[in-house]
Amino acid sequence: MNISISSWEFAIFLGISILIAILYYVGYRKNIRAIEGVSKSLEKGLNPEEKEYTWLGGALGFSGDFKVKGLKKICASVFMLPRQSVLYYPFSLITTGYDRLEVLFFLKEKIGNEVHVIKKAIVPYRMPKIFNAHLLKKEKIKINERPFILMYKNNSKDVESILSLARVLEPLGIMHIALTPKNSVLYVKLKINLKSIDKIEKVMSECIRFVDNKMLKVK
Repeated sequence: MNISISSWEFAIFLGISILIAILYYVGYRKNIRAIEGVSKSLEKGLNPEEKEYTWLGGALGFSGDFKVKGLKKICASVFMLPRQSVLYYPFSLITTGYDRLEVLFFLKEKIGNEVHVIKKAIVPYRMPKIFNAHLLKKEKIKINERPFILMYKNNSKDVESILSLARVLEPLGIMHIALTPKNSVLYVKLKINLKSIDKIEKVMSECIRFVDNKMLKVK
């Protein structure tokens, strides 16, 4: 069976192909520049003694392990929206919605309480799933006039200390902060703003200061 196409159909096909190639390149470069910026800002804020990165493929992000004085280790993961994909990018805006950075600070001292401060999402399915939420107390609060959910096991000093950190970091795009007793972790999830990636440095510096103060209190 012979299939023929007219010249204008071929022109449309060629035009769409060129457009897709251009959008791929623009999106790819945008993500790469952002990833490089996040990496530099992370290192400035953490000042690690050692570092190791693992590429997550394409221009989707990376995971990094950092050795920082006073901590067992720090693990960071960057997840970028697939701007290089014309087809999947629109769906990612609905499902994920934003570029994000997640950091785990593994503390040397034990944590006896569990605390979560979570920014309330407009779309319910974007709220994180806390596996033991039924064991935690839950409150609706406001931080800098923005709605958040506070969850905790015990109403101890850890709750106020995390809230104090959240008040400082809220203008910088914080979505979720948590102290978890399992593995003694301070968890931070940040919405990445491509126009102000340098803010990540301040977020990391404040988190390191929080950890240092917590260690001094323990001592």
